[in-house]
Amino acid sequence: MGFWDWLFVQFNGPRPRKRKASRGRARGGTGASGSERRRVPRFAGLGARVIVDGVEYDVADWAENSYRVTGYSGDLIERQLVHFRFLLVYREETWEWPGIGRVVRHDPQSKELAVVYRPPEEPFRTRLRHVMEALREGRRLTELTKQLKDGRQRPDEKGKK
Repeated sequence: MGFWDWLFVQFNGPRPRKRKASRGRARGGTGASGSERRRVPRFAGLGARVIVDGVEYDVADWAENSYRVTGYSGDLIERQLVHFRFLLVYREETWEWPGIGRVVRHDPQSKELAVVYRPPEEPFRTRLRHVMEALREGRRLTELTKQLKDGRQRPDEKGKK
């Protein structure tokens, strides 16, 4: 124990010990499940595809900042940066944007890959928000983008400009 540690203990009592977080187990018994803790809505695959290393994969589910791929057969490891192209087909319309993310989970047995990515740059960020808004409201993307181009901020503002 150094002089400053000794002095701290003399005036403040012993330092509290840091608890190590248990890996794979929830802290405490009253925590919310993963779906209840999420801050952004997640969507089922809905025709979303991801191109990683020139190979196209089906997306099991995705959100504004992450996606999960099933059937992944590549050689990425956890915490590795990955460049990808996100393809979203929604009611006969295809939207595509590039992205960069970090692999948070790769399970070779179940062939599952989970990636967290930064929101895309403009104009792709606006496109992604339009897609998510259309999915929440059950509208066609062309209807939504046409209304936004006409100057109405929300689809429910029919007569306003």
